[in-house]
Amino acid sequence: MRSALLLVAVSLAAVLLALFAAHRARDWTLQQLHRQGAETLLERVSEMRGWLDGYDYLPFLLTQNRDVRALLLYPNQEMGVRVSRYLEQTSLVAGSTALFILDVGGRAVAFSNWRDQQDFYLRSHARRNYFLDARKGEQGRRFALAGDTGSPAFYLSAPIYDARRFVGAAVVRLNLELLQRRLGNAGLPWLLSGPEGTLIAASEPTWVGRALASLSHSEQVQRLLNGTEIRRWPEVLEGRRLAQSVELDDLGWTLTVLQDSEPAERNSRTAGLFTLGGSIAFCLLLLYLRERRLKHRSQRETQLALRRSEQRQRDIIDTAQVGLITVDSAGRMLFLNGMALKQFGLSPKLALQQPLSRLFCMSQAAGPLEAALSRLGSSGFAPLTGQEAVGRRADGSEFPLMFSIREMPGNGQRRFLVTVIDISRRKRLEQALRDARDSLEDKVEARTRELHSMQQELIQAEKLAALGRMSSAVVHELNQPLTAMRTYVAICRQLNERPDLLAGNLEQIDALVDRMALITRQLKTFAYRKPERLEPVSLGDCIDRTLALFGTRFDETGVELSVERCSGEDRVAGDSARLEQVLINLIGNALDAMTDTQGTRRLALRLTSRGEQLQLEVCDSGGGIAEDVLDKLFDPFFTTKSIGSGLGLGLAIVRSILRDLGGDIDARNRAGGGACFRLWLPAWVEVTTTNDRET
Repeated sequence: MRSALLLVAVSLAAVLLALFAAHRARDWTLQQLHRQGAETLLERVSEMRGWLDGYDYLPFLLTQNRDVRALLLYPNQEMGVRVSRYLEQTSLVAGSTALFILDVGGRAVAFSNWRDQQDFYLRSHARRNYFLDARKGEQGRRFALAGDTGSPAFYLSAPIYDARRFVGAAVVRLNLELLQRRLGNAGLPWLLSGPEGTLIAASEPTWVGRALASLSHSEQVQRLLNGTEIRRWPEVLEGRRLAQSVELDDLGWTLTVLQDSEPAERNSRTAGLFTLGGSIAFCLLLLYLRERRLKHRSQRETQLALRRSEQRQRDIIDTAQVGLITVDSAGRMLFLNGMALKQFGLSPKLALQQPLSRLFCMSQAAGPLEAALSRLGSSGFAPLTGQEAVGRRADGSEFPLMFSIREMPGNGQRRFLVTVIDISRRKRLEQALRDARDSLEDKVEARTRELHSMQQELIQAEKLAALGRMSSAVVHELNQPLTAMRTYVAICRQLNERPDLLAGNLEQIDALVDRMALITRQLKTFAYRKPERLEPVSLGDCIDRTLALFGTRFDETGVELSVERCSGEDRVAGDSARLEQVLINLIGNALDAMTDTQGTRRLALRLTSRGEQLQLEVCDSGGGIAEDVLDKLFDPFFTTKSIGSGLGLGLAIVRSILRDLGGDIDARNRAGGGACFRLWLPAWVEVTTTNDRET
């Protein structure tokens, strides 16, 4: 089984190595092509510079001619013909396209091609850049389209002076066809574009006049392993995809050479196939060597002389503070220093000639170590540095270690040096650090729970403290009905003989008792703790029961009632008593807010489902809520009513009840007038328990 796994690992490594070799071969070939293109660019630029420099002297040669200066100072036809013939002969000798002399106004007074182009004298060159450069006293080096032929040309110009007065300019025209013939179309294809991005010369004549962007619009940029960036033009010539450019700043030209990238692809395929074939051969060789390993024992005696020569070096490294192990290409241990023997609890007799893998727990060290051991005798071996693994001592105990494998230099058989460092102490410190961290997390969690519990206690204590602070308000609220009750009781004693008047007084006493009960019930609700268990309650039923309580008041005040219910499930988690208490407070406050309202009085309740929540809006058409009151509206004992009309606990109780039930409430003013209270409650979710079959 182990041999099969090793073979699979080696096969996978062979495939990966083949892919890597193919990639490196392709990258290397592209680097070579890039270097070749750079050399070609340099050669082309040198040829171009040499061609241009060969004509630099011509404008100055013409400026020094006496006949030229005489023609500009005293123009006449005979002198013009004489200078034109001189220009004609000079152009033939120099190999230029045309030579001409311009006067101060930019008109030609002599022309080398005067026999064929008489209309040349009719054109003005006053606005041409090469003439303007000469007029400024500068040497002109400009690219332009020839006015007579429309072909791209390069112009060299120089000013002509009489003393210090500018009298004209000498101009040399070089058609870029000359440059194209000079560079030729042998070797790599090339392109020369002007400042406007138009091709002015190329190895392929059909490209001249096209825009450079039409050839490079699908350009792709790729970065090679050495950091070089290459550009590809996939749509330029079949197979020619690598483009390299250089810009001639003084001329404003850009020279580009193109190369065929097929050699890179071909070398990539070749390297991949060769590497894969070599890896397969290496795998077969490993199998062959494994079968013949026992037969090679007799060859070990011939290695004794080599070992004696190495003994002196071993004595030096034997006292090192790290474990050092020498292995051969088959992974067998040839030497262990004293520290390595001490680390693994071995003796040299038990360790030598044994596989290095016996010192490791391969189930935990598999991967880098196993891959390195499988490649010890191959060219694909890569050194390992600072790899962690688990070592196995002779007594079977295990310990953490860090190992490195490197090839030892030498002219004989290949040897490899394995460095082993015991990291048990470091691991113990790391474990202690993890234990301390876990302990700290447990303490933080326990402290968090304790703080949460204390927070709940503080909340309840705040409620009780608030009850204490409101004592004076409670006394004031209860004192009035108690005083009235004493008065009515005294009247009742005097009216024992008037039953009709006595019944009215008893009704007033009953109303006062209900008012006192409402006050004490609000206090009880404010101090009430969250119930331990919540039950499903229909919010729609609670709304119906609450509205029934206010039926008489609706009729007396003339309030228009509007109720919208949700079409789906309207059950929430809570209890009916506290939900009705919430609705009584909200509806009662809404009716109180519309007491002094002129016009239509309208109360609207809208119940909607919002996913996992139910939302209820209670809106009135009253005077609304002042902006400076909105933030304090739900504070205990805060009220906008007059003294004697309430304790200011209603909305505080409402928020407390809703938050205990997992919901919340807010208030806002409506755009059309009035206030709107919006509350949320979580919808009831059925939970099925499989053990007791309960929902």
